[in-house]
Amino acid sequence: MKQLPWSKVALLALDVDGVLTDGHLLIDGSGGVVKRFFVRDGSGIVRVRRLGIKVCWITGRSDAATQQRAKELGIDQLIEGCHDKAQALQRLCFQYECTSDQVAYVGDDLLDLPALKESGIACVPANAHAVVKEVADYVCDAQGGYGAVREVCDHLLNAREET
Repeated sequence: MKQLPWSKVALLALDVDGVLTDGHLLIDGSGGVVKRFFVRDGSGIVRVRRLGIKVCWITGRSDAATQQRAKELGIDQLIEGCHDKAQALQRLCFQYECTSDQVAYVGDDLLDLPALKESGIACVPANAHAVVKEVADYVCDAQGGYGAVREVCDHLLNAREET
């Protein structure tokens, strides 16, 4: 396995559904969406942000549950309703003055492919779509919504000896 440049990461970009959640959507009778977020993923995100790494979420959906969780964790930027995630990633790199080589991106499905290919470290949860796994630099042991994000955060923390 090749050595990945975890210590060079300045921006951690994450898909939401299937990465920060298990990919299931609970929709109530009035159309509201309920999602389950894994607490340890959130803890890892908070610790990574303390190192000065920007954390941004790029998602194809838009809902109050995601907005609330992003607010709770102090996410640097939440991009919702996004269907060109590579372009969004390029804009984030410009905004935060980093190169795509300094990005770790975690995605699980076909919509994430262009952003994964654009990033310096392409990460996927264990239960990612098979085609997406083929382009990954790192396949997590954990599934989306069950610690995949924490696993990536731990690599970032370990690279800076902050465990």
